[in-house]
Amino acid sequence: MKAIAIDDYGEAGNLSMRDLPDPQPGDEEILVRVRAAGVNPLDWKIRQGQLRFFLRLRFPYVLGSDIAGEVVSSGRLATKFKAGDAVFGFSDPRRGGGYAEIAVVKQATAASKLESLDYAEAASLPVAGCAALQALRDLGDVSRGARVLIHGGAGGVGHFAVQIAKALGAVTTATCGPSNVEFVRSLGTDAVIDYHQRDFLAGEDTYDVVFDAVGKTSFSACRKILAPGGIYITTLPSPEFFLSSAIQKIAKIFGRAKQARLLMVRPNSDDLTYLGQLADEGKLKPVVCVRLPLEHAAEAHRVSQAGHVRGKIVLEIFDHAQSGPPA
Repeated sequence: MKAIAIDDYGEAGNLSMRDLPDPQPGDEEILVRVRAAGVNPLDWKIRQGQLRFFLRLRFPYVLGSDIAGEVVSSGRLATKFKAGDAVFGFSDPRRGGGYAEIAVVKQATAASKLESLDYAEAASLPVAGCAALQALRDLGDVSRGARVLIHGGAGGVGHFAVQIAKALGAVTTATCGPSNVEFVRSLGTDAVIDYHQRDFLAGEDTYDVVFDAVGKTSFSACRKILAPGGIYITTLPSPEFFLSSAIQKIAKIFGRAKQARLLMVRPNSDDLTYLGQLADEGKLKPVVCVRLPLEHAAEAHRVSQAGHVRGKIVLEIFDHAQSGPPA
């Protein structure tokens, strides 16, 4: 198979296309012919070596965790899917493998792709979509009428979070830069804050949940905009976060303490199926701002690293025996 791999940590230029042996599925895994692979900030952070103390890579390492494609074969105990089924799913970063013509994922982290999503849209969902869903539904306990602020509403996780919050019945406010105000408004949010024009941390409004989808704020900075018992959720751990977490445990003794929670996304089949159903019902529309062929993975990383991406970046993987995308 053809795949994009690295032989060591480094810059985007280290990404190279090469021929590698096809992976083989384990007992509870499925082998997928990949049609599209999502690009996440996690990917270039792994490539740079930022996570080397948490992830021990075996080189050559094929990057990518989000995939969509068709099942080729299944392991002995993987009976949920059959050959030819269209699926989307998540490959554990410890293994990687998404930027390739063939990939392996666990049956437990894959779901059927519905007709309402093309392959690129489906490949954009696993990490970012599950992050948004688990932050709001599970950590934030968002329900109808909850007041939710999403910081970074135009990004990969953020644009999903805006739509999911609305699907859960929340009253939503989202922050973004001036060039994305109309885009974020089109996602269905009730209010948009251009953070170049207004300091959303000034305390003019309060929220039941503040979800920092870009890891650019802190619990202490957001306390004043949290309602009593409000929850701050972040994707980025910090010393300040853990100190605040310890203080809030003491504060609970004295009443409705404001809380800080750290998101550790865990893609799974049930959540992927739920996201697919939201898409089928017209309540969730993945926005793929950049579609590039697999061989342009380095460019995709550079775009992601530059920041201010609207929606998601996806690599499309064409059959090299054909001249264009799969039908």
